[in-house]
Amino acid sequence: MFVAVRRYQVRRGTTAEWTKRVQDGFVPMMRGMEGFRGYYLASGGPDALITISMFDSADQALLSNEKAADWVRNNVLEFARGVPEVMVGDVLIAEVN
Repeated sequence: MFVAVRRYQVRRGTTAEWTKRVQDGFVPMMRGMEGFRGYYLASGGPDALITISMFDSADQALLSNEKAADWVRNNVLEFARGVPEVMVGDVLIAEVN
C-alpha cells in the first residue's frame, strides 16, 4: 500500500466550506480511482488541513496528487494559502481496527 499526505494552509474561517466541498466532490472522485483504499481529512491545527490518500501502488497515489492539485485549483483555490506540502511513501505498518 502507498499513501499520499498533503498539508494545506487555509484562509481563516474556510475549513467548514472546504470540508463540505471535499465530501461532496473530491471524495466521490477518489472512490472512483483504480487502487483506491481510503481517504482521510483531518484538522492540522489552526487554519491547516491534512489529507491522507491510500492506494495499492505508488503510481496510483502519485496520480491522486495530480488529481488533487487540479481539483483544488477548480474548487477551493480561493480558500488556500500557498501550495500544499506533499509527502508520499510506502506503508510500512498498517493497523486498522
